[in-house]
Order: sequence, then structure tokens, then C-alpha cells
Amino acid sequence: MRRQIFWLLDVFKGSPLKKIYQYTITILEAKDRSWVAGQNSKRLDELLTHATKTTPFYRNKAFKTLEDFPVVNKNIIRDSFDDFFSDKFDKKDCKLVATSGSTGSPFRLYQNKEKVRKIQADNLYFSSKSNYELGQYLVFIRIWPELFSVKAKLNFLIKNFKPWNILNLSDAAIAKLITELNQNDKTISFLCYPTALEKMCNYIATLEENPIRFKSQSIITISEALKASTKAEVKKYFGVTPLSRYSNNETGIMAQQIQDNTSKYRINDSSYVIEILDLQEDRVLPYGQRGRIVITDLYNMATLLIRYDTGDIGSMERDENGVPYFTEISGRKIDQLYNTKGMLISSHLSLRVLDYGSFKQYQLVQKSKKEYHFNLNTEELVDEENLISDFKAHFGDDAVIKINYVNEIPLLASGKRREVVNEYYT
Repeated sequence: MRRQIFWLLDVFKGSPLKKIYQYTITILEAKDRSWVAGQNSKRLDELLTHATKTTPFYRNKAFKTLEDFPVVNKNIIRDSFDDFFSDKFDKKDCKLVATSGSTGSPFRLYQNKEKVRKIQADNLYFSSKSNYELGQYLVFIRIWPELFSVKAKLNFLIKNFKPWNILNLSDAAIAKLITELNQNDKTISFLCYPTALEKMCNYIATLEENPIRFKSQSIITISEALKASTKAEVKKYFGVTPLSRYSNNETGIMAQQIQDNTSKYRINDSSYVIEILDLQEDRVLPYGQRGRIVITDLYNMATLLIRYDTGDIGSMERDENGVPYFTEISGRKIDQLYNTKGMLISSHLSLRVLDYGSFKQYQLVQKSKKEYHFNLNTEELVDEENLISDFKAHFGDDAVIKINYVNEIPLLASGKRREVVNEYYT
């Protein structure tokens, strides 16, 4: 019923989502890869022409091919934010998207309506490849606000999904969640961080028998690398092999595992041009070599992302049919966090710092069993009293929390920054 209503509403609007969804399927499942290359080449040419005519950063530049364009990153775009916005759009007609940033560098951009629909279409396609269909019951485990508005609760009901805060994954909370799901006669799908699944499996392993009685339909993991050991444990306890998705808020789904017997990530070449560049130089590497993942977003015409360095490392290949895929994706390095009693807590707790200020970069460091440091690169003082009070509720009342204002957070050898560092539990 939800699926039918969803598509009926799209019909009333002229079926814009249906059209882009069908085009997405056609591109991603086409056997003639030369045709796909031709379609993407046309769209890329339109994007590059649009960039040089409508955005201050690229306007009137003598760029002819994609390789002529400079490689950019979050810092470059953030420091010249309006220069990347096309004058063909009005900001009030676009969607503003904010993200924590892949390396502790908060980031935001605007998306035009077609880009928003393309993200929806990609989500529908890749979710279906994991055995999840629109309208099915979904448990979404991530960082959520402590309280939801009436509008948010209604939205959850309409979409048929249950939000669960990853900060609420104590053994007692996991037991409560499983009990609630066992009482549900629907098949259950999950969208969550791998660490959530890891904590759930660790809890189940302490019991004499598996308490799960519900039937799992689909499990997709996001944001972090999915360990092989966690993948096996989830299959054992949930009866479904989780698939890892490579995505972010600012662009959408860039790749996803679509089979449970392979570690390959099918690249979403219906939305992006993917390049693998040398770790030190802006030089394109041959297939199979490990380097920086750089994307060009073919659909965001508002805030343009052309040769955008994601901050991630990977390697790319093509199969015998010319279909592109990642053989490796190395995301940001996030250490585990522990409270003052030595109990594991979610590293995604660090994201709550974004409620207390605007940062170029941030980093949370556990210095000892009870001492925690926030390294903040910001031009303004934060609400220190409330920040410390909030985090003590998670670390422990006896936690010693220090706030350090810094000019820069050092890079790793890979060129990435660590958002969370644990110097005590190593």
C-alpha cells in the first residue's frame, strides 16, 4: 500500500522520479557499455559547460576535458562556498545538505531538485539489490535526536521505519530492541553502522541461545568498513548476509555490494564519474592501483562537485563486461571509544560535537581511562559548559574533558585525518 501511494503521488507530479528511476536502471543494467559511456559523456559535457558559464570558481576558464579541471576537496569548497554555487539556481529552491565530513571536517552544500530525485532513484535501485523494497519495515540505527517532533514521528510512520539511536546500544537496550522486533509479524530490514551490528552480535554471543525470532529481510551497512568477522556473525545470528554501501550525505550512493558472496562494490556510474588518483599527485592511476577516490557528480548542478576528493582510498577495476567496481574502499579511521567504566560506546558519539559550534575540523581523543580531549579548529568559542555536561552523560560523571582550540589537526601519511583517536585502549 505504501509503495502504491508513493508512486501514485509521483504520477500526480508528472512522474519525474519514475522517469529518472527507469533511466537509472537502464544505465546500470545496460549490456552495451559503450552506449553507457556515450550517455555519460554527453551529460559530463553539459555539466562542465554549465560550470564554466554559471559558477564563479570555474567561470571563463579554458577547460576542455575533465582532466583540465582542478581537484577540489571539502576545505576548498567550504572556504569558497558561494563560488561553487551556480547562478542558475535560487538557494531557497534547493536542498541544503549538511554532513560531519569524512575526516572530522564538517561540510554543507546545496542540491538542485533533479539531484535530490536522483539520490532517491539510486536508493531505490541499490536497496532492491539488497532485497529491500520501498515500504517494507526498516530499522534505521544511527545518531538520532533525543526527542522527535510530531512531524518526524509521522514521517517515520508513513515510511514504515523504526529509528533507533546507536548511542542506545547497551546490552539492556539491545535486549529490548530484539524483544520488540520479535513481537512484529513483519519481515525486518536494517540500515545501520557496522559497529551497531558488532555490538548486537557480541551481546547475542554471551547468551545460551540466539534470542532472535523475527525474520530478517535485508541488512545494509553504511559509513564504516564492514569486517569479515562481523559479516559472518550477522549471517549466523540474523540469517542474512549484510551488504556494505559506500555513500555520504553530500553525494548519495557511490557504490554498493550487491551480492553476498563477493566483496566487490558495484560503482554507481549512472550518477558519477569515478577517478582513482595518485596519493601525492593529481595523476590518474591505471585500473587495479590503490589511490584517492575522486568523483564528479553528474547531477548536482547547484553546488558543483567536479573532481571532488572524497578523502577515501580505494582501487577500481572493470569486469569482463566493462562494468566498473571497487575492489577496495578504505574509509576514515575511527578508533573505538570507552566510557570511564571501561565499557565500549559508539565512536559516532563524536558527531554530537556539531551541536555546539561551527568547525573547520574536529577530533575526539581518549587520552586515558577517564580523560578525553576535544581538538577543535574553529574561529569561535563553543558552548563549553553544555558540551562537557552532554558528553559526561555518555562518558561518565567522573570523566575529565578538556577542550583544545587548534589551528590544524595533523594528517596521517594517507592524507586523511582521524575523527576519533584512542590513545589508551590500543
